[in-house]
Amino acid sequence: MMTINELSEKKLMTKAAQLYYENNLSILSISKLLGVSRQRCSRLLKKAREVGIVQIKIHHSDYNQLRSFEKRLQEAFHLKKVVVTEVFNDSSDHIIQSVAEEGAHLLNQFIQPNLSIGVASGRTLYELVQYIKTLEEKDYNIKIIELIGGLSRISANIVATEISRSIAKKLHAKVYFLPAPAFTKDQKTRDAMLKDSIIKAALSEKIDLALVGIGNVTPQTMLIDTETITKKEYQDLLEKKAVGVINGTFFDIQGKIVEFEGNQRRIAVPLTELKKVSHIIGVAGGLDKVDAIVGALRGGFVNLLVIDNFTAEAILKKVEI
Repeated sequence: MMTINELSEKKLMTKAAQLYYENNLSILSISKLLGVSRQRCSRLLKKAREVGIVQIKIHHSDYNQLRSFEKRLQEAFHLKKVVVTEVFNDSSDHIIQSVAEEGAHLLNQFIQPNLSIGVASGRTLYELVQYIKTLEEKDYNIKIIELIGGLSRISANIVATEISRSIAKKLHAKVYFLPAPAFTKDQKTRDAMLKDSIIKAALSEKIDLALVGIGNVTPQTMLIDTETITKKEYQDLLEKKAVGVINGTFFDIQGKIVEFEGNQRRIAVPLTELKKVSHIIGVAGGLDKVDAIVGALRGGFVNLLVIDNFTAEAILKKVEI
């Protein structure tokens, strides 16, 4: 017969397992909900598997389908690597967590001494940080370079500054901040700020690997929702058939950069320069971003891609691969 403590432990294991495997929450989120440490949460999940509360079966047909998606996308768009993560529903929160976790795992594979990492902004990249492995070594001499200025009227956590700071903490890295807005009020202000030595240094830093999100063009898009891009500019972008945005640069479904007035106000590493970086990891997902991801792939704006299975399948159907 189980003791009260054993019953309580079993309930915790069961609840943790449900939240992790059925609700697809991260260990960090579960630990907060249950009021336990991340370490204990990990132990609960491990024990849940050991005692049979959780039984994992791998269905090879699903596994093979994911690998097929990866291979077809990699070959069609000449990518260095594609990671398709399996999700079981197309909810935005679920997809963001899943691609963020896989994006971090991919980034972890590139960590080495003297690496320079360029970091953009966005919610997916913010979520990705929690899954980056903390370096034990403190002498890797890694640099983190902020790729785009800050955005007003949004949560401070999802701007490049805070994401860069959080990654640097895990990798014991030096950060090169870009102390400027992503878009200034006018071109004159932008031109004056670009003369600043700190801003010039940040924009000219050598980058070995870039970490970017891929945004779409809707009223909910971060740059548009915060009115960083004016309503007039937004209408202009729609008329010019812009479908996606990376690091403040908009493009159409063919991968061509869209020219609009906002380009004269932007303070960010241009996409034309980012394309020269040897490794550009694009992390995105969701059916609402299919056109944006297709445009990014056709434009060659990313060469490593992390997406979910629903989005991968939709992209392959759209471009008839």
